[in-house]
Amino acid sequence: MSETTENTGGPSPNHEPEVIQPSSQMFLLAMGQFSQAFDARDYAECLNWLKQADSLTAGNDEAQKSHRDSYARLITACAAQGITIALHCGNIIPEHRELANVIDRAANALAEKHRSPALAADPLAAVILGFSNQLSTRLNRVLAIERGFTSAEKLDGVLDNLFDLIKFAVRIDRFSEEALPGACDRLASAAIAVDNADCNIGWFFSDWDKAELFCRRAAQWVTHNDDTPGKVDPDFDDSDASEAVAALNKAAEAIKLHQRKKSKQLLALAEAALAETVCV
Repeated sequence: MSETTENTGGPSPNHEPEVIQPSSQMFLLAMGQFSQAFDARDYAECLNWLKQADSLTAGNDEAQKSHRDSYARLITACAAQGITIALHCGNIIPEHRELANVIDRAANALAEKHRSPALAADPLAAVILGFSNQLSTRLNRVLAIERGFTSAEKLDGVLDNLFDLIKFAVRIDRFSEEALPGACDRLASAAIAVDNADCNIGWFFSDWDKAELFCRRAAQWVTHNDDTPGKVDPDFDDSDASEAVAALNKAAEAIKLHQRKKSKQLLALAEAALAETVCV
């Protein structure tokens, strides 16, 4: 006679209810707090919660990847905020230093994460740390020498670092679109930059270098990440800013040649093209 197994009415061994470990629960709690701080743009508080979550990722590969993504996302958000501020005011201000401090701590943590056995060694983390160090050095020099006004050359160097940080951070983060401003916000920043460029071209004095920077960087910001994993809202940002970008670049070329009348005319055309661009 064959032996049968008694059915006790309990759950099958193959269908045991999933048990969430306390460490996983605490990790989710910490990352939830990170998300709240991120939405509020309290980036220093984001670092606090990522640090708390660090000890709760052991033995969980997905948690480690999520933690790594969040550090990269924080770097992207801070760099994007730094670019926006620069286009709005045309100077390096103390807030840039605060953002760079967050970027520095996040970049160091990101490099450390990639020494973990659960994550493949990624040279991107080392490159990000290099640009972060360069950004800090540049900002220290600018803020120590140029109070209240930043030359175009110094501002350009800082913007180089900020754009490079985004370029590489979005390649690590699987959800980088959450950190980047959408098309509408970038078009608005570009419009402010055009107005700033116009104000820098006067009849008695002109800062041609600063005016050219505003146009060139505005064009770069509008088109940034079109071909990278960090493209913003691919299902919703259905705008075609090609005419506005072309107008910005033409204005930048005229400004570079110190052609006052032509520059003013092309800036007006760039402003109109930006206003006519549909961003949603």
